[in-house]
Amino acid sequence: MLSASRVGTCTRTFTSSPQGSVCRLSLSLNMAQRRSVTTAAAAAGAGAGNDDVQGAMLEPSVVNTPWGRALGVTAAVAATAYSTTVMPSQAANFVHLLAFGIFLGTNVWNTFFVGLTMFKNMPRQMFGRVQSKLFPMFFALTTGANLVLLGSLQLSPAGLAGAPQNAVAALGVSAVSSLANWLFIEPKTTGLMFERYAIENKPSKSADDEADIKRLYKKFGMWHGISSLNNLVVLAATVAYGWILAGRLSL
Repeated sequence: MLSASRVGTCTRTFTSSPQGSVCRLSLSLNMAQRRSVTTAAAAAGAGAGNDDVQGAMLEPSVVNTPWGRALGVTAAVAATAYSTTVMPSQAANFVHLLAFGIFLGTNVWNTFFVGLTMFKNMPRQMFGRVQSKLFPMFFALTTGANLVLLGSLQLSPAGLAGAPQNAVAALGVSAVSSLANWLFIEPKTTGLMFERYAIENKPSKSADDEADIKRLYKKFGMWHGISSLNNLVVLAATVAYGWILAGRLSL
């Protein structure tokens, strides 16, 4: 009677044949390789926490520099601005749709995927430090895309006055909310976070320090809630504009 079961990539046959020994050897090697990979990953993770390592990861390409990105965005805005005289209407429509895609996609990706994934898989203070670098770029990008949408509507033959007023209202609300998050709410929230970190990282904390941590926790929570609400307003207004835009498309 033969019986077989699959473990890893090997099928074990319980007989007295030499193949059974070969299979067991293959399984042992497979498990050893997995342990080796796990050990190497753990060592790499431990090394990643060393902030004293010097040297650039790589030399950035031209398009991956601040100037390269700025020139790309400027070119898109300029192309949209002069679409009525230089670009055909289809190209102008494409730039408008591209700005909308960036606007909606960035909001969805950051709101539902990036932040939650990092929050669940990173130490709290490391998560906060990474977010303090990402949020200014996120708000700048979404605000810029929002302004390109408004600007391209204004520079269209009908202008903002000829555009659907619910569309203008949606883009206006999202622009105000994005600007508020970018220029005021995010810097305020991040500043409170780092104040709390500075106290938490003291070698020893007094009773006053503990009280300050609680105070900063409450203030940070309040401003973070305002920022999250603003971000929800932006997302809702963006989806609303997408619905209006879809009603004017013909595929």
